[in-house]
Amino acid sequence: GVQCAEDAVMAYKAGLSGCVLSNHGGRQLDTCRSGIEVLPEVMEALREAGATQEDFAVFVDGGIRRGADIFKAVALGAAGVGVGRPVLYSLASYGEKGIVRMVHMLQDELMMVMRLSGTPDVASITEGHVITRNLSDHIVPLPADNLVNGTYMPLMPAARL
Repeated sequence: GVQCAEDAVMAYKAGLSGCVLSNHGGRQLDTCRSGIEVLPEVMEALREAGATQEDFAVFVDGGIRRGADIFKAVALGAAGVGVGRPVLYSLASYGEKGIVRMVHMLQDELMMVMRLSGTPDVASITEGHVITRNLSDHIVPLPADNLVNGTYMPLMPAARL
């Protein structure tokens, strides 16, 4: 998954037809921003590089939990979204019926947000429907490891012992 605007532009210039913004579920890149948080800067860099949404599709995989998140991703330029954790939770808890219910819930939530925003169809969703100026407020700083820092004696080179 792509994690920065520069990589998305490189993919576009290499002739690919799209990319997926992802932090791989936070398992490998647990302190990185989710795909939806990276999306605004990626779309801006792609526009500056001459890409259009028709010739380069950007998908968001990460940070999607509700229908409102799908609305935001589409408004910011995503061609589509990946829904990971809600699928896993639904499947693990309720099986196939849980997946069907989860999809219906996302559809219902998306339709409600569209109604409340005055957007009768997906094509009418624009960037003007989303406020992005406080996006950096949602980024969690690197957590301190108090167990290592406060409990164990730090390792020192043999020359300092």
